[in-house]
Amino acid sequence: MAVSPLKESHNRKRFDCGNERINKFLKESANSAAKRNLSRTFVLEGSDETDIAGFYSLSNIEVKVPVPHRMYKKYPNPLPGVTLARMGVDEDYQRQGIAKIMVIDAMRRTLLINENMGVVGLFVDAKDDDLVKFYQNRGFIFLLKEEHTSKLWMSIESIVKFFKDRE
Repeated sequence: MAVSPLKESHNRKRFDCGNERINKFLKESANSAAKRNLSRTFVLEGSDETDIAGFYSLSNIEVKVPVPHRMYKKYPNPLPGVTLARMGVDEDYQRQGIAKIMVIDAMRRTLLINENMGVVGLFVDAKDDDLVKFYQNRGFIFLLKEEHTSKLWMSIESIVKFFKDRE
């Protein structure tokens, strides 16, 4: 299984993660978002190079200070970052560690982005408590709860440490 940028040859029509909003983004909006430089979508290929086991999208984000977390105190306003905007795993591939693989890949790409332009970390909006736990188990720090989402982040320093600990 390889992670690669979304291509026309990927079979988006077959993809179904069980969440219609996420499915619709992949099928109808991911390519146009890339063409307009709003985000980039990456695909974890499944049984062949056209099959989509899972996908995620990255985009840039500006985080306004003050955010109620001690780590923000040493940064100027606004903060440049990367956001893991959308992620989905096809129902045929769920519960096989695909989401974890994609989060780690997003962390790697965030390091590359940081090398080229500088960002403070990787941010994510978790839509429910199960997703909050999923991201916290991968080292993300809970920032705040909003009406329909919870914000979490992982600092660049934490991402660097994550990969150094695995060398």
